[in-house]
Amino acid sequence: MTQTLTERLHIVEGTVWKDAVISLLDSRCRYQPWRFGFGEAHMGDPVAIVLNTDPPSVLTELGTLGADGRPDRALIKWPLRGPGLIDLTTLAVVGDYAQDPRRVWQLRGDAAIQMELVLNECSYRHDRSMRFGHSSVAEARILLHSRGRCTGCRDDIDLVAEEARDVYIHTVDAPSRDASEPVVRTETHASYRHDPIPDSCWLPEIPADWPGVLCGRCLSWMQAQGYTSLLDFRFARHPKCPRCRAERTQRALYGELAHRDIPPWLDPRGCCRTSDDWTCAACGLKW
Repeated sequence: MTQTLTERLHIVEGTVWKDAVISLLDSRCRYQPWRFGFGEAHMGDPVAIVLNTDPPSVLTELGTLGADGRPDRALIKWPLRGPGLIDLTTLAVVGDYAQDPRRVWQLRGDAAIQMELVLNECSYRHDRSMRFGHSSVAEARILLHSRGRCTGCRDDIDLVAEEARDVYIHTVDAPSRDASEPVVRTETHASYRHDPIPDSCWLPEIPADWPGVLCGRCLSWMQAQGYTSLLDFRFARHPKCPRCRAERTQRALYGELAHRDIPPWLDPRGCCRTSDDWTCAACGLKW
């Protein structure tokens, strides 16, 4: 792929990160959280969007200046999975830019090209694991990933209202590292290499909780029902398994799913439809 010559790259800063994310999700948003510098600008110039999270972060998707030349109105081509966020300080230190992207409003020449290449590369390297944790960066990633939809009911959240910034973002602990395998095994039972693999090995691994965004109605319902886990609340919206009565029923999902980030309450089945609609993640029953 041929890299086009980037003469300058503008930086726009969202001073209140949640307001900035909401305005990215809905252009009708009432908030005006943007700060930017002034200088030479031309239609088509790339724009990097920095959020004032802790630590500061930058969107992996670049915007593009329109005909009016205003960086705060840059156009962003929204990716299928939503844009990623990366730590700006780490990016600046590792990249060793001639101009520090944390201090200036415009990168020029090689620094602009380097920033554009790095962000384009990072746009393919974010996944669901980056939405775990309790930092404001994780919250911003969760809100961006939601596309403005409630994780509980899948309805659009009103991001035009004055109180849109009160939207509830549910964060979860980052999963711990898997325990290491023992060097010396002491178990007396036979290995799977000699016995049939038990059916339980084919069941999906369901985490204890899941990050997401809730509208006011779902948040009130979740609290009234006493749920502290968003995942438990989400599974409670599905029917119980008729065999084991577990509340771990996944709804069948069909279609081209290779590039989709599928939550645990959905069962990806590809393109071939079957007569059953539900799968129990606890016992494997389909009905």
